[in-house]
Amino acid sequence: MPFGVVFDGYVDEPACLGVPPYISPYVRYCAGVLRYFNYDIAYCTCDQWREDRSAIEDVMAKADIIVIIAGLTVPGRYRGGSPLLLSELQSIAGLRRKGLIFLGGPIVAGYAMQGGRNALKLDLEDIDCLVTGDVEEVLFRYLSKGEIVPNLKRRGYDGVNVWSRLGSEAVKLHPWYPWIMAEMELSRGCDRIGAHCSFCTEGKSGIFEERSTEGILEEMESLYRSGVRAFRFGRCSNILTYHGIASQKGRMPNPRALEELYRGSRQACPNLTVLHTDNANPRTIADFPDQSAEAISVISKYDTEGDVLSFGIESLDPFVKKINNLKVDFDEAIFAVRLVNEVGGWRPTPRSLPKVLPGLNFLVGLAGDTDKALELNAAFLKQILNEGLAVRRINIRKPMVFEGALLKDLLSTCPSRVKEKHYKKWKEWVRDEIDRAFLQRVAPLGCILKNVLIEEKSGKLSFGRQLATYPLLVGIVDETLRPGDVITTSVVDYGRRSVTGIPFPLDINNCPPSSLMAIPGIGKARAMRIVQGRPYSTIGEIRKVLDDESLIDALALFLSTDQILHSQ
Repeated sequence: MPFGVVFDGYVDEPACLGVPPYISPYVRYCAGVLRYFNYDIAYCTCDQWREDRSAIEDVMAKADIIVIIAGLTVPGRYRGGSPLLLSELQSIAGLRRKGLIFLGGPIVAGYAMQGGRNALKLDLEDIDCLVTGDVEEVLFRYLSKGEIVPNLKRRGYDGVNVWSRLGSEAVKLHPWYPWIMAEMELSRGCDRIGAHCSFCTEGKSGIFEERSTEGILEEMESLYRSGVRAFRFGRCSNILTYHGIASQKGRMPNPRALEELYRGSRQACPNLTVLHTDNANPRTIADFPDQSAEAISVISKYDTEGDVLSFGIESLDPFVKKINNLKVDFDEAIFAVRLVNEVGGWRPTPRSLPKVLPGLNFLVGLAGDTDKALELNAAFLKQILNEGLAVRRINIRKPMVFEGALLKDLLSTCPSRVKEKHYKKWKEWVRDEIDRAFLQRVAPLGCILKNVLIEEKSGKLSFGRQLATYPLLVGIVDETLRPGDVITTSVVDYGRRSVTGIPFPLDINNCPPSSLMAIPGIGKARAMRIVQGRPYSTIGEIRKVLDDESLIDALALFLSTDQILHSQ
């Protein structure tokens, strides 16, 4: 039986994330094409290759076909894995092997690892096929007709709907399985009519197509049968206009189509633990407020808590907005943030995360950018705070500059004049003052975060995250935890972009003193008195060792319901 390897170098695009725990559609589709032709499959990641090169290279040497997926078109920082470097790709391409190598993914547009830089054009002599079209379609043509057509593009989703189901079992080979999140493709390209944002890579191909709800749900059901319980509608430039309705202003939200998609997801995957999304265009909210409100209401009805609608704000400077063809101005951006808060910001329980909130993306270094733009962006964030609104997270980046994107030409005639020291000062201000304030609103003291996976330890702190879109990093005060543990935690404090928590409910008779000390108001002396007086059966018994009656309520916030009831 023929043998193929799908090598995951990870991807990060405006509308697709494939860095662990996310697993991208690209690798699943390619695995499905190989399975369609009865190939045995090995799936491996670049991190596995780094950990045990000889073992992975032995597997690759035996393969008849190797498909490498890699590339970033947006800069990011990653905790779950490290994307494939160009030097590493060159090393893999030069391996002795018998099979052909197909290289696909966003890396074919150019290589870059940081914002603010021009992407490098690839020159890889040892790659048999640098796929400039759709890698799954090119692979299918080769296996069905023996032809290598690097620029071949698929039309429609008929093939994908078959390959995605066949490739769903590949998730079982992921090193994080079953702790993975499937990035689901709803559409590709950008739904904006006419010109796109100057830095855009999603819309420059000119292709915009949407997948049928039936095809998406059938793939989700296949993934669910393979053990996946977390899904994100991330491969979509604007969730609000999925199967949208054409109008003179652009595509209008279709709440009925979203109802079919989200309700169907719950029916196809009845015990899913995460159903999140990613991108939403604030322009749609500004142009179609009533329909957008209904669409967001549908999303918040069926999604799971802690969801995010990522807004490409980029810059609120009028001149920068105009020449870079950005989406919204100052007032429109405020309106969009306000509407999502009002419609989607409710909590399923008093101590849960909100259902869905905006996420903000800023780009510094666009054509025509100046220090004035930083001041306007700061005024925007201050107004959101003053109105009592919340955002789930703020991303601040510099753009990557790719061949063929309008930004490269614009920067040659209208360069960014933002001073680096002012950019760094503004970014630090956001991280020190704004992020913390929003964290306190999103996850107030006592907020409960379920299913937090412990990823690493540092002294008495254990760091973990939920499976989620842009999950909160939680530093948990409990030195007895180990990597791989999955726990429920409750928030006790805040960092710049993270929260501090303790296990919930706190086992007061067995927890380490450090967990007690982390509770606001308890401190070291009171914690040691509590430890010395153990065991307790009710909160009432703890009154004898506490010197401040007001701390009883503070402590009760982190204990079990049984203990609280027994004390009354």
